[in-house]
Amino acid sequence: MKAAPGGQLSIEDIFGRDSFIETLWRVLAGNSIRLEAERRIGKTSILHKMAAKPPVGWEAVLLDVEQVHSAAEFAEKVCEQVHERLTGWKKQGRRFLDFLGLLGGTHVGPLKFPEKKNQGDGYWKNLLTRAVEDLVEQQAVAGKRVVFLFDEVPWMLSAIAKGESERTAMEVLDVLRSLRQSAITGQGFRMVLCGSIGLHHVLAELRRGGHRNQPVNDMMLSEVPPLAPEVATELASQLIAGEALLGAASAASRIAELTGGIPYYIHWVVSRLSTEGRAATCAEIDDAVKWLLTADHDPCDLRHFLKRIDSYYPTAVKIVLAILDHAAKSQNPLSQADLINVGKSAGTTDDDQVRELLRQLAMDHYLSKDTEGRYVFRSALLRRWWLLERGLN
Repeated sequence: MKAAPGGQLSIEDIFGRDSFIETLWRVLAGNSIRLEAERRIGKTSILHKMAAKPPVGWEAVLLDVEQVHSAAEFAEKVCEQVHERLTGWKKQGRRFLDFLGLLGGTHVGPLKFPEKKNQGDGYWKNLLTRAVEDLVEQQAVAGKRVVFLFDEVPWMLSAIAKGESERTAMEVLDVLRSLRQSAITGQGFRMVLCGSIGLHHVLAELRRGGHRNQPVNDMMLSEVPPLAPEVATELASQLIAGEALLGAASAASRIAELTGGIPYYIHWVVSRLSTEGRAATCAEIDDAVKWLLTADHDPCDLRHFLKRIDSYYPTAVKIVLAILDHAAKSQNPLSQADLINVGKSAGTTDDDQVRELLRQLAMDHYLSKDTEGRYVFRSALLRRWWLLERGLN
């Protein structure tokens, strides 16, 4: 196995996620999933492996919707995938084909979608609903189950909110929820919603606009974890062997420890050793990690974790930075009371505001809360970078 930081891995090289994927499939038998994941942790690789190797009786449709900018475009993409599946089963989508036949339009692939001027009110809702109803009906006849793996959903919703309206963005989620709960489609329609920014940020923005719906609280929430230490060590070992690096017996475990078990960083460390012609010794590994944390061009884009605070917490930047600075400097877990005091020193007089920020910082993978309610930086690697970047050493 070769080191390929940031590259699209072959299915065979997506390592250490089989058990997690099996759990997702078990959940999908009875429910849809919100898949939460920090960027670079391997979410998209998991989706690719699910799409390539579904269990017997399942078919997975992977749709990256980051570039979708309208509700109609989303409905049409889903409809195209439904049509493709039904054609493969030698079935036909009576509902959506009849609907499109009434509207006419221009050819898009094998289907005819109407021009925008001819779509009329409710076009995308009708199209999406009819396509899913046809899918559920025909998959039961064909003895199949289909799951849609929707990647980068928050980006799509943000684009729809800006390009069309916040109401339309919320309606997309509402229609998907109604299809999951419908007596006609609910038992047969499954999806995984995920993205590299938390869906909770988009929902919070929509709620600030007056939309109080709870469109995803019927879905199972699952978070992609780092690799377990022994699995991360095995990945590092295979990459070291694949790059034919010489080194110490403890090299793989050292890489696993310093990277916190995140595959992307494991690939980066081994790649750095290989391209620099270095041996996989603990000293060289430490130097490679230091380079990743301090290189001027920021190869891992760690500055993203700092830059995004302005957009994630626009009204509380000073407080958030104070909390994270304090957590990074602390060698011990911090109580909520400790961090409320930090918030007060940064200018807030509202204890509940700090409590809510702590909850969000945990959801955004900056902090982790232990069983006693105390907080620490979730990633040791990010903590090291934060100390360096913020001049807190």
